[in-house]
Amino acid sequence: MPVFLIPSLSREQVLVSKTLALLQEYQVPPEDIHVFVIEEQLASYQQVLPPTIQLHTGPVGLHHMRNHIHESFPPGTRMVWLDDDITRLCKMTIDQTVPDLRSSKRFPLSPLTKEEFWAFIEDAFRDLTSHSLHLFGIYPVKNGFFMKDLPAKTTDLRFIVGCFWGCINPDPPLVLSIEEKEDFERTLILYERDLGVLRYNHIAPVTSYYKEKGGMQSRQQDRKETGKQSCQYLLEKYPQYCRLYTSKKNGMFEVRLRG
Repeated sequence: MPVFLIPSLSREQVLVSKTLALLQEYQVPPEDIHVFVIEEQLASYQQVLPPTIQLHTGPVGLHHMRNHIHESFPPGTRMVWLDDDITRLCKMTIDQTVPDLRSSKRFPLSPLTKEEFWAFIEDAFRDLTSHSLHLFGIYPVKNGFFMKDLPAKTTDLRFIVGCFWGCINPDPPLVLSIEEKEDFERTLILYERDLGVLRYNHIAPVTSYYKEKGGMQSRQQDRKETGKQSCQYLLEKYPQYCRLYTSKKNGMFEVRLRG
């Protein structure tokens, strides 16, 4: 059984109503769920979390917290990581009754059932072992039309989004250097180590990137500026794999990967 790991910041109620509710639906044993918070918020989380959930403290900063969590478990531990605001995991399906191959309605997404979730998790760790890889993830955007032409799973260089992913805890431990774009850095570190990352391209999360109150939005910093700095760091360290662009939707600086 893997451990389920949730770093959380200033989102006690969101965590309970979203990610923990989803894990309860999937019947994840509460004793296998580990929530990591900063020391000054421990009491507020203790008031709302079930006592069977494992609650821990760690350092400020998402990348520092992730580094701390990796160091808290032995190498080889099977880990499933979630953000605290995951509402649903969905799978792409094909509706054969829609004849138009260019219609998004032909490629709807339906929620993963409990049985499908556990089959996916078991398959992921089995594939990691068989391919000698450490990192797996899912498609970052809930859009069946974008997912339709992709293989069900791949092991080449593809972005592993940070809201939901899994790994076999590596040895030496994974050490991240940046808070913004830490999921890009993790993808690149483990891709270079293993020469591959495993991604399930027909599964996607339902979550609110940059929108939910709390989390990194609650930090007193300019996320656009720190995002730009993180992009520059990645471009300098991994020039062969990265290119920069600016999101038209929110003006955030983003990185795109190229294999």
